[in-house]
Amino acid sequence: MGGSKLARWIGVLAYALAGSVAAGEIVDPSGRTVKVAEPVTRIAAAGPPAEVLLYAFAPDAMLGWVRGVPPRVAEFITPEARALPTLGGVTMLGDSPEVPQVLAAKPQLIFDYGDVDPRYTKLAASMQDSTGIPYILLDGGIDKTPEMIRTLGKATGRMQRAEELAAYAADILARAQKIAAAHASKPVRVYIVRSPDGNRSAMPGTHAGDVYDAAGLKNITEYREATAAQVAMWDPDLIVSLEAKFSDTAKTPAWANVRAVKEGKIITTPRLPWGWTDHPPSVQRLLGVLWLTSKVYGQPTAPGLRSETAKFFKTFFHVALTQEQLSAMLDAN
Repeated sequence: MGGSKLARWIGVLAYALAGSVAAGEIVDPSGRTVKVAEPVTRIAAAGPPAEVLLYAFAPDAMLGWVRGVPPRVAEFITPEARALPTLGGVTMLGDSPEVPQVLAAKPQLIFDYGDVDPRYTKLAASMQDSTGIPYILLDGGIDKTPEMIRTLGKATGRMQRAEELAAYAADILARAQKIAAAHASKPVRVYIVRSPDGNRSAMPGTHAGDVYDAAGLKNITEYREATAAQVAMWDPDLIVSLEAKFSDTAKTPAWANVRAVKEGKIITTPRLPWGWTDHPPSVQRLLGVLWLTSKVYGQPTAPGLRSETAKFFKTFFHVALTQEQLSAMLDAN
């Protein structure tokens, strides 16, 4: 699922109610009560954000990947995960040729992670009604990460693993919130680049943009598509680019009048194994929060960004990074 326009009070109510229902039964953020038979050992992700969360949470129960494993991802996941098949996803509205592949894998649970809106709620209910397979929706807002991990833990009976990840996620967000509060009177104003030409951005209030809020930055983007002239008028203090090729675009005359460009205030987000701020908008964005607070405010979390990155990969992604891998991720950004 992509961006976010979500009635967040539904998620809060759902989590509160979840404590009163039976183990293996949850009220998801869409307000649907979903019962899951335990033990849950076969889980399918509905889309790319969900597959990253599923790999982090329960790789032993993961039936396959939505889009396969690109070479840049393969190096940073376990051999067992690399060997999993490509199943496709089920978040296409209407008939999807990939749905039979997912169903043939015989999942006990399907879940999606991102937008919780009427169209995805309808899709989840329809899939569950037609297949008999429990299908839950999880809110992809980065501030909801600990809560959604715990919801997934309750649905699957894996609360110990859920609490390990949720507590770490909550700690990262709390530390970032403290840094953000210290700069709240004058936050750094940013423009986010999501295309090589610099014209596509991330709107405030979306899953593509909420990582910057969590890091205490002010996203000044007013339109999803913007020209260099419009960016110059918005006058960001900093440009955060998801695209390395934008560094070449920034040297063209069209961008010469943007103050951040003139001052060399452009940073490019790490993208291994997935984009740290987006692509897809999943749990690896917690790394983006750590990276942004370090790059922008010069305040890496103790004992330093490299050590924190290594800890995150070990905790969430089940791999011990080498110093060479850490350098490949961090030194060029």
